Amino acid sequence: MQKEDKNREIAAFVERRECMDTQEQVSEAVNVIDLIDHVDVPGAFFKVSNRLPGDDKWRFYLRRLSNVAAILFLPILLFAIWQYYFPHGDISGDHIAMQQISSPPGTRSQIVLPDGSKVWLNAESTIRFPIPFSRKTRNVSLVGQAFFSVQKTPEVPFIVKADNVQVKVLGTEFDVNAYPDMTKVGVVLARGKISLTTQNQDHTSSKSVILHPGERAVVGRQSGEVQLSKGDINKYIAWHNGRLVFDETPMKEVARQLELWYGIKVIIKDPEILNYHFSTTFENESLYQVLELLKLSSPIDIDYQNAHYDRGEKSYTKSIVYIKKKTK
Repeated sequence: MQKEDKNREIAAFVERRECMDTQEQVSEAVNVIDLIDHVDVPGAFFKVSNRLPGDDKWRFYLRRLSNVAAILFLPILLFAIWQYYFPHGDISGDHIAMQQISSPPGTRSQIVLPDGSKVWLNAESTIRFPIPFSRKTRNVSLVGQAFFSVQKTPEVPFIVKADNVQVKVLGTEFDVNAYPDMTKVGVVLARGKISLTTQNQDHTSSKSVILHPGERAVVGRQSGEVQLSKGDINKYIAWHNGRLVFDETPMKEVARQLELWYGIKVIIKDPEILNYHFSTTFENESLYQVLELLKLSSPIDIDYQNAHYDRGEKSYTKSIVYIKKKTK
């Protein structure tokens, strides 16, 4: 396509968007989020990375661009929805609406809540909250994992509900890990102080504990029992800063983290590999780079199968990474 044609195409696109009202812009944004679920991000990166010049700075810029897009897009969408539903700042009780935001596979998103609190939402996680918050409490429900940096408002407690765990704070930073496929819920406190209340599966008993900075609570989903530990919590919260930290982490957990981080499916073909442990830190590396480093640090081989989207059946199959023991 000639340069003049591209300029005309861009001008037409800008003109079309200027004519769109807020509802149309919100609808377009929602459609984009829906399409994200059908994008093979790791596979696309493999193809683009192989076509780029050898200079590593090109790959660095590509990774940073994808991270920035994930961080900026959802706050902009949330603001657009707010402007559409509350154009004149009317926040009467009749106009309170529940907002739900999900982070697609392989994507981490940053969200600014109505009170100014910040939330980093991990992949395949969903957060739900009212717009606006109540004058008495700021209630948030979570499925998956999120790191919270809560705006301090002593007279309005901030409450996170995740399965059988309730976290109550005034102003602090903490992480909640409550993916549905896990048998336990993890809560890690980075700063401030939180009150943790748990219930057993039958809701016949409850317990409350206070967490201090550097402490981690692990709560059984069925029993509601709480196990407290204190130590280096960086490996539990580094993900919200774009770092994937393994500290003597077993292969099963490594595979789980890679699935979330890159939106893929990992299959361990040899049970013996499950006994392997890894200690390393990845920051903004592509899936290809991570897999290569894992191969160098242990006797494993890796096969990669591209994602597939069947337009006829409207079904999507994630990329699959097969990990097997290296043969001599």
